[in-house]
Amino acid sequence: MHTRAAVRVIVGLAAGASTDVTARIVGQKMAALGQSFVGRENRPGAGGNIATAFVAHAPADGYTLLFGSAPSR
Repeated sequence: MHTRAAVRVIVGLAAGASTDVTARIVGQKMAALGQSFVGRENRPGAGGNIATAFVAHAPADGYTLLFGSAPSR
């Protein structure tokens, strides 16, 4: 079953970063598969904590997703 509700993808890095580009590609594929609108927002700052806090306080309906990256070590 596919939803037609809007999905929000929150990116914890600045626009143009590799994570942002990947989130754009994934969002386009999600929209094509689910036929629903996928909105992408960049909320950079504090090492991704601003975006994480935003998603943590979003309604628990499954329509707000966090897209981030892990540091390489």
